[in-house]
Formats: sequence, C-alpha cells, structure tokens
Amino acid sequence: MPRVEPGWNEMDDELLRRSFASVEVNEDFTSATVRLDDQSRLEFRHDVAQRTIQAAGPEDRVHKARQILERIKRFRLNGKHLDVEFVDGSRWELLFAQRPKGTEPSR
Repeated sequence: MPRVEPGWNEMDDELLRRSFASVEVNEDFTSATVRLDDQSRLEFRHDVAQRTIQAAGPEDRVHKARQILERIKRFRLNGKHLDVEFVDGSRWELLFAQRPKGTEPSR
C-alpha cells in the first residue's frame, strides 16, 4: 500500500520514474549518477568495499534527490542493471544491456 502524505498519492518508485533525466555509469559498473529533472542527482556506489547512496543538489532548497534518498531501502548496481527497492515495496530498475545511457528507465 502506498504511503499517503498531503498532496501525495503515488508509490515511491513513481517519483524517481517521473523525475529521471539521465544516468551516467562508470566502466566497471561500480558507480552510477542518476540526474533528475530539478538538476539534483543520486550518486550510487557499489563495490567490494562499500555500498552507498548520496543525494546531491542545491543546499538552499529541498530537492528531489534528497526526497527520493529518504525512501530508498536498498539497491543493487552491477553490469546488468541499477535496481532500487523502496521502503513501500515498489522498485525501479534500469537495465544497462538494453538501454543506452540517458534513456527512460524500464517500467
């Protein structure tokens, strides 16, 4: 069941899906930057030593990356995909083998 907040009536993955602008992934698929339509970004890192996500954007305002980060439960990043699971149980997945950089995420 989706979390309902004032003016909010969608699953957590929908905010990322409709805010997605592009993605940049490094050569060995250990780092990915997801850029959002408000110019903020989510920075994913997944390698042997660490698994982290950071939200980056203008410090003077609440941006979508920060809002999305608060809703992420876990993620997986590898040569196959970036798979994000949210606290409400919804998921967002970007398949690298089938989607060029900067294209719409899979649905």
